[in-house]
Amino acid sequence: MKSYLFSASTLALAAVLTLPARAGTRISLDLHIGPPTPLIVESAPPRPVVERMVVSPGPGYLWVAGHYSWSGRQWVWIPGAWYMPPQPGAVWVEARWDHRTHNWIEGYWSIPPAPQVVVMEAPPAPRSEVIMVRPSLNHVWIAGYWVWRGHRHEWVSGHWELPPQGHRNWVAPRWEHHGGSYVFVEGRWN
Repeated sequence: MKSYLFSASTLALAAVLTLPARAGTRISLDLHIGPPTPLIVESAPPRPVVERMVVSPGPGYLWVAGHYSWSGRQWVWIPGAWYMPPQPGAVWVEARWDHRTHNWIEGYWSIPPAPQVVVMEAPPAPRSEVIMVRPSLNHVWIAGYWVWRGHRHEWVSGHWELPPQGHRNWVAPRWEHHGGSYVFVEGRWN
C-alpha cells in the first residue's frame, strides 16, 4: 500500500487517539501520521501472539492487530485493539522488519492519496444556503460545495459536523483553474 508523503510540518502534527481499556478506563496515546524513521535491530521480533478480535466499540474504529514493538532494549508485545483513526480515511500500516538490513519500521497511520479529479467544465457558482442552528459548541459548519460525480457537477449541501479527535479547523474543498481544466482539491481537517 502506498502511503501519502507529508511535509515536515505535517509530520510533526501528532494526533491524539484514545484506546478503550478494561473497566471503563481510557488510555491516551500520541501517534504521528506517516512512516517513522527505521531503527537498526539485530534480532527479528518473536512470533506474534495469537489473539481474538473483540467487538468494535462503535462506528469509525479500526482494528490494529497485536504486534511487537522495539522498546530500545527488547521486543514488547502490544495487544490488538480498536483505535479511532487520527483523521478520516487514515489506514494502519503494520510494522515490518527487514532481515537483510536489520531495519525495523514501527507501525503507523497513513493517509492514502485521493484520486485527483480533473474536469474541463468549470463548477457552477456556489448555492446560497441557510445555516441551521448549531447543534453544540463543538460542531463546525461545513459549507456546501460542488463535486464531480459521473459526468456532471453535483452539489453537496452544507452541514454541521463534529471534528475528528485532535482536529478543530476545516479547510474547505475548492476547484483550482489550471489552463483549460479544473482540479478539485479535497477539504480536510487541520
